[in-house]
Amino acid sequence: MDLFTAENVSFVSSTGTIIDDISLSIQSGTVTGFIGRSGCGKSTLLKLLAGVLVPSNGRVMFRGSDIQAMNDAANKAFRKRCGFVFQDSALWANQSIMQNIELPLLSHFPSLDKGHRVEIIRNVCAELGYDKNLFLRPIDLSMGEQKKIAFARALVLKPKILFLDECIESLDEKSGLQIIELIEKFIEKGGTVLYVSHNKYFVQRIGGNIIEIEAGRLRTRARQNEV
Repeated sequence: MDLFTAENVSFVSSTGTIIDDISLSIQSGTVTGFIGRSGCGKSTLLKLLAGVLVPSNGRVMFRGSDIQAMNDAANKAFRKRCGFVFQDSALWANQSIMQNIELPLLSHFPSLDKGHRVEIIRNVCAELGYDKNLFLRPIDLSMGEQKKIAFARALVLKPKILFLDECIESLDEKSGLQIIELIEKFIEKGGTVLYVSHNKYFVQRIGGNIIEIEAGRLRTRARQNEV
């Protein structure tokens, strides 16, 4: 059974059609990259597959179940398996770094004691090379540091699926390589990765099935060395 299936999915906003009748399948343990010009709809498609956005038409299935029709228990189980790094980091401005990363743990492991949560958070931050005060707020960090925190929040539940929207954007070369190596380890362990990137080096390193989006539709499946 496919891990994800998009069936004739479209998404229409107030500005027009962003995703236009897309159908595709994603297998467990695979890597899929969406590329294309800015504004082509690739980030919107990623969010539709993750269940962050609701299709205007069609449906997105996870292991044969419509994500939008899941009951609360099934939806929570699905969310627990997924980590999402948003292009703009999407951190809560009025919460500390600790609180931002802690949110998934509080949601999915409410009985976990505070000390254990702090230990998990410190470990994932160390893995990402973030060593600043965890009680700072996002405004106190650079854009690159905010992206690291967004990545830490995505990894804190040890997900099986990662959705990555321009995940090394705003990072310096050293930090970007650190993130790429973490993603490669995740893939080696059998994790599923769906990503959007305009960074050619990132696409060449992470690779996978590269799908080009043009004006909201699937255009071509490019060979990795053509990206």
